Amino acid sequence: MKICMVAPIPPPYGGIANWTVLMDEYVQGVDDIEFVHLNIAPKKRGLDGRTLWDRVVVQGFSMFKQRTQLCRIIKEEKVDVIHMTTSGQLAVIRDILLLKAAKKRGVPAVYHIRFGRIPEIAKANTREWKLIKRAMQLSDAVIAIDTTTLNAIKQYAPEVNACYVPNPFDLQKIEKAGYVSDEPTRKEIVFIGWVIKTKGVEELLESWQTVCASYPDWKLRIIGPYAEEYYSELKKHFFTQNVIFDGEQKHDDAMKLLAGAEAFILPSYTEGFPNAVLEAMALGKPIIATDVGAIPDMLEGCGIVIPSRNVQAISEAIERLLQDEDLRSELSTKAMKKMKEEYTIEKVFEVYRRHWSDVCI
Repeated sequence: MKICMVAPIPPPYGGIANWTVLMDEYVQGVDDIEFVHLNIAPKKRGLDGRTLWDRVVVQGFSMFKQRTQLCRIIKEEKVDVIHMTTSGQLAVIRDILLLKAAKKRGVPAVYHIRFGRIPEIAKANTREWKLIKRAMQLSDAVIAIDTTTLNAIKQYAPEVNACYVPNPFDLQKIEKAGYVSDEPTRKEIVFIGWVIKTKGVEELLESWQTVCASYPDWKLRIIGPYAEEYYSELKKHFFTQNVIFDGEQKHDDAMKLLAGAEAFILPSYTEGFPNAVLEAMALGKPIIATDVGAIPDMLEGCGIVIPSRNVQAISEAIERLLQDEDLRSELSTKAMKKMKEEYTIEKVFEVYRRHWSDVCI
């Protein structure tokens, strides 16, 4: 079976692009599945100064070019299925254009929703929701990466053939990399992600002031790319004692830093199915994260889930972990167990394969 993967390929790196790389690496060992790619990655990330001109005009020209590319791939590669990922917003206009092209040429499509705002925009019946709904109606199957999104689709677009499939993770790759050493873990809590407001960085720094007063021997390590101007604002307005800003790191270096720390935190305002949480689970870290996107599904029974934009909740969750070594050990064991049972690439890939086969019938 030949699948056209309509998805971003790094650079720039990000959650969906990392998923694309993982899928591409895994399929090399699968005899009956072949991928061809249509790269839909933007030229710039938001923190690189992506302007409205870039988002509207540049991307507008790009989407017509991508439609031409998709038509060529369908004709020349004789693909069986289109697997299209989406991050929503203005990109949905491109999705509709490409899905119409696929339908016109008789190629079935799986539409993979990779963000967690569907419940909010569906309830409010926003313009974005109306576009997403149209894109889903043009698809033969829709994949939601969290159960809250799936339930919202079933409620507000019951005619859509939707299902839940979690993101996969290559656990063997982590195990072979040797990130875990015999050295004792450091008294650190690690954040990994873009250092931007919507990742909850400001609330995290504000809460750290309270935590640090009671636990002065602990450190907060922030790993991820940032704009110099925003970094300066953070240093100026927020408490940064015992805070380490590592900036953007190579993946292996970030994983070694996480493996050597006691815990992981992700206080985002919005997420899809964050790969950083999967990585922390695979490394057996106790995790604190907000109740957005797929995180409640991921951490059910094995992590601490808190409301977003809540400084007090962050402080209380961190202090709860720091003062209870037994709790840290319990959450560590449960997180790794859940990773092995539900999220390995071997298990999730077979679910993808089943949906590809179903839409071809």
